[in-house]
Amino acid sequence: MTLPIEKISDQTTDAENSYPLEGFDYRLVDAGDFQKLERFGPYYFIRPAPQAIWPRRLEEKEWKQAKGEYRYFKGKETGGEWTLFDKLPREGWPVKFRDLTFQLRPTGFGHIGIFPEQAPNWIWIAETLKRIPDREIKVINLFGYTGGSALAAASAGAHVTHVDASKASVTWARQNLEVSGLGDRPVRWIVDDASKFLLREKKRGNRYDAVIMDPPTFGRGPKGEVWKIETHLSELMLQCRDVLSDDPLFVLLTTHSPGFSALTLQNMILTHLFKHGTGRIESGEMSILDSASNLHLPSGFYSRWISPGFV
Repeated sequence: MTLPIEKISDQTTDAENSYPLEGFDYRLVDAGDFQKLERFGPYYFIRPAPQAIWPRRLEEKEWKQAKGEYRYFKGKETGGEWTLFDKLPREGWPVKFRDLTFQLRPTGFGHIGIFPEQAPNWIWIAETLKRIPDREIKVINLFGYTGGSALAAASAGAHVTHVDASKASVTWARQNLEVSGLGDRPVRWIVDDASKFLLREKKRGNRYDAVIMDPPTFGRGPKGEVWKIETHLSELMLQCRDVLSDDPLFVLLTTHSPGFSALTLQNMILTHLFKHGTGRIESGEMSILDSASNLHLPSGFYSRWISPGFV
């Protein structure tokens, strides 16, 4: 028996995942000359876009709508600072994605509090979970950041464990759940190193029906643990295998790491988690539609395994 594998392609070419996504108050306004102009709710921002090597389409006056600009430190491709041209609400501002609400604000890492390229995955998570007959589904969301995937899973009725090494990110994710009106949903909030937490979950005998993870290229745990994706991802995948239930539903692996590809992620899933001939693999490139040029801005990769019982 051979494993059916979808053609690896841009996931935003699927009708259900096409930008602009219905009910999402975000837009990539223009991209080019290594930068992107984005609208998050009522506010425009300029951020680096290293893959946007083509020229901008819009005139400079359109880019001057920005409330702030983030630039990398000179000579570096990571680490930088914001220049804010106007005052922003101190408490942040809400941005809607369908029935979910995210409270956004600029961070020192250049993020705004949401990764828009993940929105099609949030749709997929929720729609996949809603197809399950009445049964308690346990989902673990590793490197969960401000909770997009956790909120999507919780909104579909799953019992969610959200894990991130940053206490600030976990607090932020919890606030997003509350402002989305989902505060009564069964979500566990864990501030911990992902690998150490999985080891403890194995010892406790806790198992999950679905695993969602977006590991960073480099990071540190709450006690200074060093994470490098090229050296630690294999070990993490094996630890995920140890906490999967006997009848898992899905695994979703995404990354924004240079040098990794959709095929790399797919190979990691097939090598460490599931044998050939079981389930189905979908893999491709995450991207966002540039509304000025109608081009797609590359924004990372995804691979997701789905149980044969739910294809």
